[in-house]
Amino acid sequence: MEKEIFSEIPLKTWNWLGVNEIKTHSKIEEKIIEVKAGEVQKITELNLSNVETAKKIKFIVGDSAKIEFISVDLGESDFASDIEIDLVGDNSSAEINAVYFGDGSRKLDLNYVIHQRGKKTNANMNIKGAITDKCDKIFRGTLDFVQGSSGSVGREFEEVILLSDEVRNRSVPIMLSHEDEVDGHHAVSVGRLDEDKIFYLMSRGLDKSDAERLIIETAFNPVIEKIEDEKTRTTAYEILKNKLSANQG
Repeated sequence: MEKEIFSEIPLKTWNWLGVNEIKTHSKIEEKIIEVKAGEVQKITELNLSNVETAKKIKFIVGDSAKIEFISVDLGESDFASDIEIDLVGDNSSAEINAVYFGDGSRKLDLNYVIHQRGKKTNANMNIKGAITDKCDKIFRGTLDFVQGSSGSVGREFEEVILLSDEVRNRSVPIMLSHEDEVDGHHAVSVGRLDEDKIFYLMSRGLDKSDAERLIIETAFNPVIEKIEDEKTRTTAYEILKNKLSANQG
């Protein structure tokens, strides 16, 4: 089967950024989830697959409803995730909390879009990741303030830890606005592990490898802790520790 581009940035004129390159030939898992007026839903997706995986999920959120989406990617093969949230209702809200660890020659394609259509909607994206070896990762996060979404607030932040000189990271935070009375913020932090933190932890008795693992675990833990199912949460912790230990060689 010929590979096709899995998902694209909303603005076609931005193709020059090279963020629409990752393709997939795996069977795409697709679903649409409606969060009705007044409802609160919390959904967790844990990827541990050793085969190429591609998922598309669309949420439609009604008046005063809330969706919290948690994504933990600790897989062994290429992973593509396309999450679209439509805040159609007034006072509706969405929260995306995600972590990923890219190692080997994995290709990661993460595309998160929140359309804020209703009045006084609230959107928050909090993404944490670490990539090593020859991982190739793209993240596109879009906050879309549609006309009529007055009084809405949106926040987007991605933190990326680079653990190798051979990784390829592309992070594209986007904010679109067709409404004046909104409050939107987006930012990306990309860099290596903080040497001051490593030195501090080593001064407290940890060796360098343990200090580095602890810093990454500390960044990931707030998201993993949000997983309600204890078995799933424990599995995520164990796989993360195994991956970090393997990365330290």
